[in-house]
Amino acid sequence: MIGTRTRVQHVAAVAGWVTLLVPLVVVLLSLAISSDSNWTVRAALAGFGILAVARPAAALLVATALIGFGGILSHLAGVPSLRLTEALVVTCVAGCVLRALPPGGRFRRALTGQISAPIALFAIAAVASMTVWLRVQQVETGFAPAFVKSLLRFATRGYFGEPGDFGLMVSTAVILEGLALYVAVGVLCRVNATFFKQALRMFALGGAGLAVMSVVRLAEIHLRNPNAIAFLRTTPDGLRISPQIPDYIAAGSYFSLCWLIALGVAVAAPGRRLLWLAAGAPLVAALYLTGSRSVIAAALVGIIVLGPVIVRLGTSSARAVLAVALLAVTLMVACYPQLTGRDVAGDMAQRSLQVRVELAQTSLRIIAVRPLFGVGIARYHLFSERLASPELKAMFPARKTAHNDFLRVGAELGLVGLACFLWILAAAVRSIWRALRATRDARLAGLAGGLVAFLVTSLVSNPLIVRDVSYAFWIALGLAVAHSNARLQPPPDVPERTTPGFVQPHGPVRTSPWLSRIAVLVAALLVLSIPFRARQELAAIDMTHLSYGLFEWETDQTGTPFRWSGPHATLFVDGKAQLVEIALGCVAFPSGSQSQVEIRVDGQLANRVVVGPDWQRLHTLLPAGRSAHPHRIDLHVSPTWVPAEVFPGSSDPRVIGVKVGELKVIM
Repeated sequence: MIGTRTRVQHVAAVAGWVTLLVPLVVVLLSLAISSDSNWTVRAALAGFGILAVARPAAALLVATALIGFGGILSHLAGVPSLRLTEALVVTCVAGCVLRALPPGGRFRRALTGQISAPIALFAIAAVASMTVWLRVQQVETGFAPAFVKSLLRFATRGYFGEPGDFGLMVSTAVILEGLALYVAVGVLCRVNATFFKQALRMFALGGAGLAVMSVVRLAEIHLRNPNAIAFLRTTPDGLRISPQIPDYIAAGSYFSLCWLIALGVAVAAPGRRLLWLAAGAPLVAALYLTGSRSVIAAALVGIIVLGPVIVRLGTSSARAVLAVALLAVTLMVACYPQLTGRDVAGDMAQRSLQVRVELAQTSLRIIAVRPLFGVGIARYHLFSERLASPELKAMFPARKTAHNDFLRVGAELGLVGLACFLWILAAAVRSIWRALRATRDARLAGLAGGLVAFLVTSLVSNPLIVRDVSYAFWIALGLAVAHSNARLQPPPDVPERTTPGFVQPHGPVRTSPWLSRIAVLVAALLVLSIPFRARQELAAIDMTHLSYGLFEWETDQTGTPFRWSGPHATLFVDGKAQLVEIALGCVAFPSGSQSQVEIRVDGQLANRVVVGPDWQRLHTLLPAGRSAHPHRIDLHVSPTWVPAEVFPGSSDPRVIGVKVGELKVIM
C-alpha cells in the first residue's frame, strides 16, 4: 500500500513539473517557428538551451550579465522585433524545470523547497487575473473558437514578437518569469556554493557594460554637435540619457542596484578592490545621466544600508570604499543643476512631487473600484483617464502608469495581490536583516543596499513593469534571500557544527502552520473566484456596442454604409427592444447566384431569406417583454465566397457572406 502511494505521489509530482514545462517549451518553439526569427537566433537559442539543461547555473549567469542588452542582441541578430532577453530567461527556467523531473534528485528537492506560499499565491493571483480578463477580451472581440485559435497561434508562433491583442498575456508572463527567476536563483545557490559570488560579479560587469553605452552616447552627442549638451540642459526634461532602457527611473534603478553590488564586492575582495571600483565608475555616470533626483536619493539610502557593515569590518580600505561612494553621491547632488539643467528642490522638483501625490490619489480611487482582486493586469491606464483629477490631467497628460509599483500592484491585482507581494518582501527583509546582524558579509550588504535603492525608486516609478529591469530585481532578491538563509542554517544532511561559517542566532526561518492554512484558503479563493469575477466584469459590458463576424465599415456606390459578414455574424440589441430592422444585400455574382441567410434570435430560428444584389430590409420581431440582458441576433450565411476566387485580379482572401447595413431598433 505504501509503495503504491509513493508511486502515485511520484507520478503526480512528475505530472506537475511537466505541466509547468509544457508552456515554456511551447513558447520557446514559437521562436523557432516564427517567421520573424532567423537561423542565427534558432541556432543560438538551441545552443543556449543545451547549456541551460547541462549547466543551469552557467546559463543563468549569462542571462544575468546580458539582462540589459536585449535590444542590442535583437539588432545584432537581425530580429529587432523579438524579445530575446525574455527568450533567454524562459530557456533558463525551462532548463531548471527539466532538471527537476527525475524523482529524488538533489535539484528536485532544492526546487521544491524554494517554492514558498507567497510566491505561489502571487503567481496564482496573476494567472487568475489573466484568465478573467482573457474571457472578457474574448467577449469584447469575437467568437470564442476564433479567439482561442488566435490565442494559440500567438503562443505557438509569435509569442516573442509584437504582442498585438495579447499584451495581457505578456504582462502576466513578466510577473511569472520574475517569480520563476527568484525560485531558480534560490535553487542554484543551494546546489552550487559559488553561484552567489559569480552572480554578483555578472551583475556588476553586465551593468557596467551597459552603463558604458550611456557614456558613449553622451560622447557621441557632443562629437556630433558640441552645443547639443548645453541645449539639452535648457529643455523641460533637461539632460537625460539612457539608450538601452528608455524609462529613465527604471534605468536608474538598475544602475543603482548594480553599483551597490559592485561596492559590496569591492569591500569583500581586497585584492581586486580597484578593479570593482573601476567597474562602478561607469555605473555612477550612467546613474547620473538618467537625470533622476529619486534615483540619486535612492542610491544614498542604499549606501546607508551598506555603511554599517563596512564600519563593523573596521578596515581602513573598506572605509575608503564607503568614503568614495559618499563622495560620488555628494558630487552628484552638488552638480546636479549645473550638469542636468534640472533643479534639486525648486519648482520642477515640487511639480514632480505634486504630480506623484495626484497619481497616488488616482491609484487609490482605482483600488476602490475593485479592492479585493483589482482591475486587471495592465489595465491601470484604462481607469486612470476616468478617475484622474482635473489637476492631474492639466499637469501630467501622460498618466498611464501609477508611478508607484506598490500602488500599481494594488490597483491591478487588488489588495490580495498586494498582500502577496508585500509578504514576499517582508519574508525577504526578515531573512536578510537577520543575516546582516549575524555576519559581516559585505557582498550581502551591497546587494541589500541595491535592493533597498530599487524599492525606493519603486515608490516613485514603475521599474517592475520594465521587463529587463524586473528580471534584475527578482534575480537580486532571490540571491539575497538564498544567501541569507544559507548563512542562517546549515545545508541539508550536514551537522551544524561541521558547517564552516554557519551562524544560527534564532533558528531557521519557517512559515507558521496558521500562515500555511491562510495561504491554502487564499489560493482556493483566487481559483474559485474566477468565474464569479468574469461574470461581474461581463455584466458591465454594453453588449449592444459589440458585434462578431463582421469586417470594417465600407460604403457602396450609393453611399450606403455596410459591413461584409463572414459565414457567421452576431449582433446584439437592447433587451427592451421590440423590433429590429436589418438591411441585407449581396454582390452581383457573375453566375447570378444568391446567398441564403438564416436569422436566429436568442438561439431560436426567426427567419430564413434569400439575399440578392438589391438591398432588402428585414423586419424581425423580438421576444415580448423587457429583458435585463441584450437580445442576440445570429446570421448564418451560405454559401460563402472569396473575392480572390470570384473576381479576376482580386487578391482579397476573406471568406465573405453578405452585406449588413445599419440596424434600426424600435424600442
